[in-house]
Amino acid sequence: MAYQRIEVLTGRERRRSYTPAEKVRMVEEAFRPGVVVTEAARRLGVHESLLYRWRDLTKVGGTSVAEPPSFVAVTITPEPSVTEPPVVEPPEPLPLPATPATRPAVVEVILPSGARLRLEGAVDPALAAAVVGALA
Repeated sequence: MAYQRIEVLTGRERRRSYTPAEKVRMVEEAFRPGVVVTEAARRLGVHESLLYRWRDLTKVGGTSVAEPPSFVAVTITPEPSVTEPPVVEPPEPLPLPATPATRPAVVEVILPSGARLRLEGAVDPALAAAVVGALA
């Protein structure tokens, strides 16, 4: 008669796999307001670090653990045969140069005839030329 070795395992399995739906349910249960995560982990029979890891995975993925990644429908359209010219926006006007915070400019011209012309502040150059031409 030969002996047969029989091994009886008591207690939980060392590595247990959980479905995504189970993970979501446990995370939702453990992180409800007012629930202590350590107590919830003990009651659920998992280590609390698993609950934190599963919660982080749901945050990083942007979706819940129960939802596997899915494909998005894509429609490919042919390129148009007529090319339209690109829309070019008109350039914005350049900003005016900043004026110094000093006194306004003063130009004083004494003509040979003795007439005096005094220009203060910002004056249109064409207007100044016309006035000097008329006085000369």
